[in-house]
Amino acid sequence: IKRGQAAKAPRPWLGAFSAESNGMVVVMSVAEGGPAAKAGLRQGDIISDVRDGEVDGLADFYRKLWQNPAGSEIPLRVVRDGRETWLRVKSADRNSFLKKPQLQ
Repeated sequence: IKRGQAAKAPRPWLGAFSAESNGMVVVMSVAEGGPAAKAGLRQGDIISDVRDGEVDGLADFYRKLWQNPAGSEIPLRVVRDGRETWLRVKSADRNSFLKKPQLQ
């Protein structure tokens, strides 16, 4: 309560909204100016691996993602138009992207 946020280290944030479809993690949208957009992640991409570990659903994706500290570079294997490619996303602390109230 004193700090306005949890005392533990922030989880990494990519700036992408994902959903699970048939056991695959599909990128539904990407935040403009966020880490995922800067790395080239696009709507419709399928995330198949996080740091050489195969992703087995949405919950597994977040478990693997959150093993890394915020600010670290996270390699993702992405399937786009039937072809695989690797993207390196420099994660961030989500709070740094939120608009803060102006203090007088």
